[in-house]
Parts: sequence; structure tokens; C-alpha cells
Amino acid sequence: MNDRPAPAGYWAEVRAEGPVYGTGETVQHVLGTAQSISPVLVLRWLRSEALRIADRLDPDPQCSAWVQPTMRAATVPVRDCPAELRVWATDPDEQREARDHIKGGHPLFITVPDTDCTYTLSVWPVRLPADEPDQVTPEPRSHRIGGLSHPLYVLAADPWT
Repeated sequence: MNDRPAPAGYWAEVRAEGPVYGTGETVQHVLGTAQSISPVLVLRWLRSEALRIADRLDPDPQCSAWVQPTMRAATVPVRDCPAELRVWATDPDEQREARDHIKGGHPLFITVPDTDCTYTLSVWPVRLPADEPDQVTPEPRSHRIGGLSHPLYVLAADPWT
């Protein structure tokens, strides 16, 4: 077992990086972010983002209404970016490995290149800072409702006293 503390949550991000026409520069754009306390939920969001990007780049021929049955190819000769994103998002073994990887406290990066852009789907575990013994506890404060102090709303240092 590893000695890492359990993550308090997970931060997910989807980025696109590509050249700007006529400038020679490469820029990154954040396409979306999400935060969750559950590795299952953050991977579900990342899967939906992968499928969203894939459908925007190239609609899935298996699901598109405008594709006729005679237009559907049995196999794709060369895997492209949308196909790679769909494979990652729908493969249960890939998802199980990804979940185990991030539950172990490691960041996850899925990078898929396209002809003029590179898409990166990433998840980082978020940890809380360690409790420091020299931390000063704040004084209890009372909250006023209607100008009166109510004992229910008084914050105590020890709730059991």
C-alpha cells in the first residue's frame, strides 16, 4: 500500500493546443473544467467531454441520423482523433485502469493529436494541506438573527461542551 494520503477530490480539465494561422505561435485553450470528490464522477465527466469533442470533430457514423446504412464502413483504415477519443471513452478496461490510477493518487493525462490540434484530457488528485500544530484557532463568534443572539448559531471551539 502506498503512504500517500487519500485525495480530498479531483480536478479535471480538457485543453486544446494548436497553431494560430499566420503567426507561427501555438496557443492552448481550456475547453472545460470540473471538480468532484469522486473518481467515478470525474471520469464520467471526462468521458462525456471526450465524446462531445469527438462528435464535434466528426459525428459518429453509428449514431448520426444523416448517415445511410450503405455509407457506414465496417472498419476505419486509419484511426483518427475522434475515433481515439470514442475508443477511450467507451472501453471499460481503459476506464477501470484510469479510475485505479487516479484513486492511487496519480495524475492522469490522455493526449490525442489531430491534424492541426492536440487535445489533452487530464485529472489531478486534489489534496488538503496537512494540519499544522501551530495553527491558531479562531475565537467563537455569535451570529445575530433579528438583533438577538441565538445559542443555536454560536460557534463553539468544542461542540460537546
